Amino acid sequence: MTRSTRLEVDLDAIAHNLSELVRLLDAGPVSPSRSPRKRPLIAAVVKANAYGMGAAALAPTLVEGGADLLAVACLPEALELRRVLPGARVLIMGHTPDEYLSLAVEKGIAVTIFDLRQARILSRAAAELRREAIAHAKIDTGMNRLGLKPGPEAPELLAAMSRLTGLRIEGAFSHLALRDRDSDRRQFELFGELLAEAAALGAEFPIKHICDSIGMMRYPEYRLDMVRVGAFLYGVKPLRTPLGESVEIRAPFALATRISRIRKLAEGEGVGYDATFIAPAGGSRIATLPIGYADGYMRCLSNKAQVLIRGKRAPVVGLICMDQLTVDVGGIPEAEEGDEVLLLGRRARRPGSADAPGPADAESAASGEIGVLELANWAGTNRNEIISAIGRRVPRVYLRGGSIVGSVDYLET
Repeated sequence: MTRSTRLEVDLDAIAHNLSELVRLLDAGPVSPSRSPRKRPLIAAVVKANAYGMGAAALAPTLVEGGADLLAVACLPEALELRRVLPGARVLIMGHTPDEYLSLAVEKGIAVTIFDLRQARILSRAAAELRREAIAHAKIDTGMNRLGLKPGPEAPELLAAMSRLTGLRIEGAFSHLALRDRDSDRRQFELFGELLAEAAALGAEFPIKHICDSIGMMRYPEYRLDMVRVGAFLYGVKPLRTPLGESVEIRAPFALATRISRIRKLAEGEGVGYDATFIAPAGGSRIATLPIGYADGYMRCLSNKAQVLIRGKRAPVVGLICMDQLTVDVGGIPEAEEGDEVLLLGRRARRPGSADAPGPADAESAASGEIGVLELANWAGTNRNEIISAIGRRVPRVYLRGGSIVGSVDYLET
């Protein structure tokens, strides 16, 4: 690895979060539709490079820990997983262009469909390749993105799709908008009503699913045959859910770098473009860090965020540049060039260290963590964007038992 900036990913924390999910689902309500399964299936959502954590590196840990299926957004993400885990069940939840549907069939990848044209293409590809095509039917109950809209013709369309030879539509799903409880309930009811009407015409879908991480925590009764869980696995606990206090989710990530330069600024000197920070009376002690918005540390964090150096917080000052940013270390006189800097998350416990991993929502300086919710609030965005925005030129380092077990540098492979 040729760069001091890196994203550390604690595989033990990922495995712990997955075990917490299994425990939560085992204790939840059992729907008659799931019989004889005790709990719903788990679709581990690894789209967007597993929310920035590294899909190919995390997939084996997730499958070994009990994930029944790996869910992605597009075909290239699915092909990456197929190379790593040839036998894994993979579902593309987004749109696959017609011209690439046959490739998905060839690779044994399940795709999302929502009209008869797509289903016929899959049926023809199955015949040509002499193998089964697998799909999940997407129902648009209110998000108004992808999906078949419920209506008078929708049940027969689903039935016609299910009758095509060579095509197995193993699942049907929708997505809650999570606007409010009443509208979520109406979406769930629309989904159930359409599937009941399709079933009366002979169209059965063994795996019905509507819940993501938030829906799974907010509405246990909506879990059906499978839940699609992403953020939960990556240390982002759903907020304002009745089950929020019943699980301990650990932050598995730490975005870190090292101080590249420390300089004293005289009173009146500015920092960076537009000099949005001016050294006050008595001057300032400024540290430069080799990370910027091209690495995913957003420019909107300028003059708002804080970092941890030697267990103390230092404010980000001046505009964050594409490749560098600056922090005021005047309150940390012991800081030196080469010191470790934590920008996000919490470092995994190292062998012989007294520091133990804490809960993902611990936001205090005393916790030794820069919480993802804290950073999201500074940036004015949501937590998923914060972690998934970490760029490809940031190497990923993987730890188990506090020791490094692997790394990925996308610019060196």
